Amino acid sequence: MQDTATDSPPAPTFSRPLEWFLCSYDELLDRLDAINATLYPSTRNHLDGHVTWLSPFLTHGIISTRQVADAVLARHSAKQCTKLIYELAWREFFHRTWQDRGAAVLTDDLRAEQPGVVSSELPSGLLNATTGIEVIDDCLHDLFNHGTMHNHARMWVASLATNIAHTDWREPARWLHYHLLDGDLASNTLSWQWVAGAFSHKRYLANQENIDKYSGRSQPGSWLDVTYEALETLPTPPELRERGSLELPSNPPGNTIQARAGAVALRSIWNLDPAWRREDANHVVFVDTELHERWPMSPNRWRFVEHWVQELGKLGRKDIALEQGTVAELKTALSGAEVVRREYPATNAWPGDVDEREWLFTAPDERCDSFSRFFKKVRQIGSGARRR
Repeated sequence: MQDTATDSPPAPTFSRPLEWFLCSYDELLDRLDAINATLYPSTRNHLDGHVTWLSPFLTHGIISTRQVADAVLARHSAKQCTKLIYELAWREFFHRTWQDRGAAVLTDDLRAEQPGVVSSELPSGLLNATTGIEVIDDCLHDLFNHGTMHNHARMWVASLATNIAHTDWREPARWLHYHLLDGDLASNTLSWQWVAGAFSHKRYLANQENIDKYSGRSQPGSWLDVTYEALETLPTPPELRERGSLELPSNPPGNTIQARAGAVALRSIWNLDPAWRREDANHVVFVDTELHERWPMSPNRWRFVEHWVQELGKLGRKDIALEQGTVAELKTALSGAEVVRREYPATNAWPGDVDEREWLFTAPDERCDSFSRFFKKVRQIGSGARRR
């Protein structure tokens, strides 16, 4: 569940307020330069650790994995950057898997059937942040209020949902995607599968000792305060037995898609890169209403998107338009235009010529169903980041 903070003091609630992400592009570049790659490896699993909090910007294509790698390699040695680049490679692995496997990554168990499923509905304890595990409940409140959650906390939440409450991973994945500012379709979905044992050889489990260690808190005697051996067969606790209906209200912004002729640079909400097609006129950010009905996003998330569309305008794209509709309506509206867009699996049915995304690693020439195999292959090929 890739969320990979700067040197600024961590928020006491293990999160970042939404306003932290509604910054200017120059402020974002300053945050890239402030990444502490030397402290990252030893603290990244701690809720108050030196992680980057940059993943919403990566998810929405405002910056790229290569930009992050270049920024840290400009100030640190390659050895100091090893762990951070390793985590960036996880993001690329998930997206290369999406390119290769298509929509199946969002709907199917990719490696094995998830074991022990008893329900597709989320426990009310997670929906209401009443699991009884204090750190997790605090992290859930932060998620609902701010749209952010530390990666380790995501793994704990996913483990409770899938491996303790035995919930099918699909609806929980939609739920977390909805709330997260960085709800990346590939990284989020495949991480849920990884935790649940559907995209890994083993389920992920965490007990109270693990949560206490990495949160700096202590809650002895909780229902999760058991050994790992006992955790394997732990009955679902009362706090997670009741199920709740999933309500994900969403109101995508944008006017109705308008007909255009001439050259059109067609953007998705996952390509808000200020540098892309900088000299082109007539930029359109299109919201696919059918896709976002299946994968809705919270008001916090849409506020983030609208802010960065406005930032594109401030950075020279004065003519940029935010519009919405179905893919069929998009094709009709742009049937007389010369369209170019940037590659992204969720936009494969869109019209236009396709620019390649900016990657850190060159894609391997064969399918890699595990990260270890993928990373071995791409390291042999080499990365596009500058080396020191």
